[in-house]
Amino acid sequence: MFPKIGIVYLSWNRKQYLDEVLSALRAQTYPQDRLELIFVDNGSVDGTAEYLRQTEGITFLGNAENLGFAEGNNMGITHALLHGCDYVFLHNDDLKLDPNAIAEAVNLAESDKTIGSVQSLMKLWKTPDVINSSGGQVHFLGLGFARDNGQKDADVVLSDGEEIAYGSGAAILLRASVLQEIGLLDPYLFLYHEDLQFGWRIRLAGFRNVLSVKSIAYHDYTFKRSIQKFYWMERNRWLVHLTCLKWQTLALIVPLMILFELPLMLFALLGGWWKEKLIVYVQMFKPSTWIYLVKTRRRIQASRRVSDKTIVSLFQSRIAHQETHNPLVVYVGNPSLSALWYLLKQLIQW
Repeated sequence: MFPKIGIVYLSWNRKQYLDEVLSALRAQTYPQDRLELIFVDNGSVDGTAEYLRQTEGITFLGNAENLGFAEGNNMGITHALLHGCDYVFLHNDDLKLDPNAIAEAVNLAESDKTIGSVQSLMKLWKTPDVINSSGGQVHFLGLGFARDNGQKDADVVLSDGEEIAYGSGAAILLRASVLQEIGLLDPYLFLYHEDLQFGWRIRLAGFRNVLSVKSIAYHDYTFKRSIQKFYWMERNRWLVHLTCLKWQTLALIVPLMILFELPLMLFALLGGWWKEKLIVYVQMFKPSTWIYLVKTRRRIQASRRVSDKTIVSLFQSRIAHQETHNPLVVYVGNPSLSALWYLLKQLIQW
């Protein structure tokens, strides 16, 4: 018996992709009778919901408004778990799957019960010889990056099943038993770093996040520098670190995070999103934020089975976000951060 897979497709105003997405899903080599296609619409206004309501062979869940990445996906995940799915695959709305994508991801997951998630190798939809993500990277200051983004596929050496810090929520297979153990995506994060935090929680519970190079997805990715994006990224990197790391580790890293705020504010001023950066500071001192931090930290730490030494072994020291490339970062910031992190990592033995 093949495991039952729930594929959760979360949409928000992306009707133009639906024909190709559905065609790719129906072309999967994995047994179609063991797939449930769960389409969740987050309040689209471009006709997406109407299109999906008329589509046969899918489960449709519609929202009146945009609930965010985490809560929207959680609706689909909950449905999948309640209907006996052994795995849940999260599918971005601007992504299509190679015919063998699901079969290869499931084969890898079934090979080792310690695997909690499998990320598909993501390539660019329009230039499929270029990688979009071979796994998520966590910087020790809380930043998250897509590994190998923009690199030619032929220039990168990857191993099937290699461990990654976290899997991108755009194309990731999640084991149902792990979801039942650690819970779902964190809706408080709303947008950005939800997959980073989730992958961290998977590792804390003693499972692994891995990459499948045989499971391929094509992503129509562009880095949109919306001001709102920087707000969520900045707020959430602090929330994730403060809830996931041990106090001893925070005592070492938080002073550097505070020091990092100075050049970051300069970057915000030059980029025109300094107001959003100030809003992050205001949000961090709100009582509701501290209530969230206390409750979430207690819950996450209660699931811990591994040390911070294990967790930070996959942390990065270099800022490698290609779309925000800056000579000062490359030639001054990264060498300094690498030296600091080398020293700090030697101290984290707990």
